[in-house]
Amino acid sequence: MAKPKLKDLKTYFDSLDEAGVREELLKLFGKLPQVQEFYAQELLSDSERKAMLEDYKAKIYKQFWTKSGNPRSASNAEIRTLINNFEKVSIFPSEVIDLLLYRVETATEMANQFGGMPDADYNASYNAFKKAMELIAEHKLGDMFRERCKEIFRYDNLDYWYIEWLQDSYKEYIKS
Repeated sequence: MAKPKLKDLKTYFDSLDEAGVREELLKLFGKLPQVQEFYAQELLSDSERKAMLEDYKAKIYKQFWTKSGNPRSASNAEIRTLINNFEKVSIFPSEVIDLLLYRVETATEMANQFGGMPDADYNASYNAFKKAMELIAEHKLGDMFRERCKEIFRYDNLDYWYIEWLQDSYKEYIKS
């Protein structure tokens, strides 16, 4: 079966009246959790949306630290899944950037405390930072995140090349 294209969907919606389109949206809402979460974001107050972001941050934090505050080997796949799930439901790019930077900050803080981390963790953190920089540049949010990014560069008890990677990515996307 061929995958339908956006054009096909538009044609289908054009064939429906307003009540039919509404019915289709309600059907999607009833069947797909991602649609429910997306519209939950649309309908949430600012404080409720911030609470959802904080919940995702807490889940990322738990990937790096145990309840007792000891470090753990983070699952980069699980963290990527969390971020991807949030991206699907978030309606504000600034919140996605916030979560991506939080992931980098948490990994960098842990690496700084313990003198480094495995290369795979550095790579995953760098990729999240690069994605954040791309979104910042795309949505012209440099002023909003400039100080937060520069704060990451102040860590000094980890592999020097990691911070250089981050700085290079920052310079590439954010013109100071």
